[in-house]
Amino acid sequence: MEVYILDSLNRRIEVIDDFVSLIWTERFNSKGDFEMKVNTSLGNRNRLVIGTRLAMNDSYRVMTIESVEDATDDDGNQIMTVKGPTLERIFEHRLAMGSLSGTDANPKWIITGYPKDLANKLFHDICVTGVVNTGDIITGVTEESLFIGDTIAAPSVSITYEIVPPATLYDALKKLCEVYSMGFRLVREPITNGLYFDVYMGHDRTTQQSTMSCVVFSEGLENLSNTRKLTTSTSYKNVAYVISPVGAEIVLADNVDPSVTGFERKVLVVNATDITDTVPADATAKMIQRGKEELAKNSNLMAFDGEMPKNGSYIYGFHYDLGDLVEVQDTDGATSVMQVTEQIFVSDKEGERNYPTLSVNSFITPGSWLSWDYGQVWSDLGDTEYWADQP
Repeated sequence: MEVYILDSLNRRIEVIDDFVSLIWTERFNSKGDFEMKVNTSLGNRNRLVIGTRLAMNDSYRVMTIESVEDATDDDGNQIMTVKGPTLERIFEHRLAMGSLSGTDANPKWIITGYPKDLANKLFHDICVTGVVNTGDIITGVTEESLFIGDTIAAPSVSITYEIVPPATLYDALKKLCEVYSMGFRLVREPITNGLYFDVYMGHDRTTQQSTMSCVVFSEGLENLSNTRKLTTSTSYKNVAYVISPVGAEIVLADNVDPSVTGFERKVLVVNATDITDTVPADATAKMIQRGKEELAKNSNLMAFDGEMPKNGSYIYGFHYDLGDLVEVQDTDGATSVMQVTEQIFVSDKEGERNYPTLSVNSFITPGSWLSWDYGQVWSDLGDTEYWADQP
């Protein structure tokens, strides 16, 4: 790995080739971060200062140094540790509001449209148009993608998104993108050094499609090792009862059967006292959106990661990227469709390695059909004879 110092125009001006260790992390719908350790020297003290931007040869992301610590390690070596986030950190320094005027009467920012369009609007209005204040404008950013078009479709349902101040642009973007499985990024083009912002969905690289080459991670295929898997349903909820002063709505989590009952029905009570719209349609839309947002915070969790060999079959940024759907086969033969939510690069005395963090999208159990409900048995389904006729 090669780390570079950038100037104010994001041009590479110096290479850092003497670092002791580096951890460089990129994320799908939140800011990334890095930690680099270097030997203490006058040169490093002068060049690795707060505010310095860094780039890496395997990445389009840019990191900014926000913390510098100079200390002695366990072996008696004087070590500088520098840390900082990706450029998306700037969104935490912007207010998510449509205007500062009339905040006493109506402080909420309410926007309606498709989720991806709304996420782009948040960035455009605050950082390009400067609707709150022209000082919030970030110059030199192009609003388009550097990468090939998504093959995962963007959400096609129009929503009403309500932002209650004080909220930062970062929180507003992150919340919306997490609910609808979207990513956002502010990246550097390595040739022109220009910055680009886009909201993206990723690509389907599973064996269930034929448009793109498939990506299947498995220890058996020797493209993933030292794996770790965490599965939990501790906080899982699939039905939200949204209660407001003007009514109530029952909202289902995505892909949940409306007839779910008994022990399979996990109810979340949402107190929406701030929804007071007198127009029924407006109140309903806001309660449904609130329910989906809260259910997204209480979903099943399956997290998986592992190390990729240096000369493995898949290269990040070429065979797969953040947001992509891939398949993972575990040692029991189970296959899971998972989304790449994080990519970590590590360089230290043990060498260079990188690995993705994957979050569950759907499970495929061994010997089963993808659509088969594990809670049913054949006799429960009547006289239907063929698998293709099963619900």
